[in-house]
Amino acid sequence: MKIYEVYLMPDAIDDLSGIYTYIADESELPEVAWNYVQKLREKCRELSTAPIRGQKRDDLRKNLRIAPIDKNAIAAFEVSEKKATVTIFNIFYGGRDYDTIMNFE
Repeated sequence: MKIYEVYLMPDAIDDLSGIYTYIADESELPEVAWNYVQKLREKCRELSTAPIRGQKRDDLRKNLRIAPIDKNAIAAFEVSEKKATVTIFNIFYGGRDYDTIMNFE
């Protein structure tokens, strides 16, 4: 089985930070927010063994894929077969309009 290296780009890291802040503020339970963000990070790491999933969205960015990583979160990423890498550009939470957001980046 081919194993891919998974990289989180700065925007994806910022997205995780924003998700943490939102959940911590809304729930007033920072440990719940932390556990959820850790769960999302683990789901991202799982792309290392099966990255060819989700919907191709070349209309937003060449080689872009959009796939759910949790019931409330999706990842926007690119797979390089040649380099055996998965580059995660963004993680969208709670139904954010990723079409619009990705069109401006």
